[in-house]
Amino acid sequence: MREYLEKVVDQCETRYHLQLLFPDTPFVLHFQCGTSGHSLSISNKGCNVLPDPHPDPNLTITAGDVRRLIALLEGNERLTSLVDKKEIEVRGGYRHLLFAESVLWLTRFHMVEPVSV
Repeated sequence: MREYLEKVVDQCETRYHLQLLFPDTPFVLHFQCGTSGHSLSISNKGCNVLPDPHPDPNLTITAGDVRRLIALLEGNERLTSLVDKKEIEVRGGYRHLLFAESVLWLTRFHMVEPVSV
């Protein structure tokens, strides 16, 4: 799952217009699946995958199946959609949930098809 988080970090760093939305203090998003967990730090100073899970994240996303988290990180599913379907559990504030969903949706990787004129 770490490689998917690294892709999110790459997208955060290459999409400069999104950095205006990022907070001054790091927003820590933690992903938990079974016994493995990974934390992502997002701020206007940079985004990175933390080497160890953060003890006090702003938002924790827990899934029983890693495929749900991968679908979320790839941009195939929205965070609130997965929560509504009870496929993942989120612990944190509503504003944090909306911020995380926005970042994950706006950093999703998608192919741009050329337009012929």
